[in-house]
Amino acid sequence: MRDIHPRALVRLTFANPASLVYLGLVAAAALPMVFASATADTGFAAVWIILVTAPTSMLLLLPDFANGDSGLATGYFLTALALSALLHSCLLGLAYRGLRGNPAQHARTTP
Repeated sequence: MRDIHPRALVRLTFANPASLVYLGLVAAAALPMVFASATADTGFAAVWIILVTAPTSMLLLLPDFANGDSGLATGYFLTALALSALLHSCLLGLAYRGLRGNPAQHARTTP
């Protein structure tokens, strides 16, 4: 099994077009949450980012970590969304690398 280096994970997560488009979509979906305090209705501000980061965010948000609007509950919520987005971006990077193919790697054969 090959070792996965941190640099390779960063490259998979951030340095390909598929991941960059996805992370841009996540950033656009997060805008209603950022500007929710300026509007009167903050109830549905997080719906778009939850949908964009689903299904991982749905799994991470299943446990009722803390009731109410405490700082701990908000921190857990934002961390779960960020981890979901990064995981999806890395998986998109793997899919992009697999679909793109590298002819140089296919040419090398080991006995």
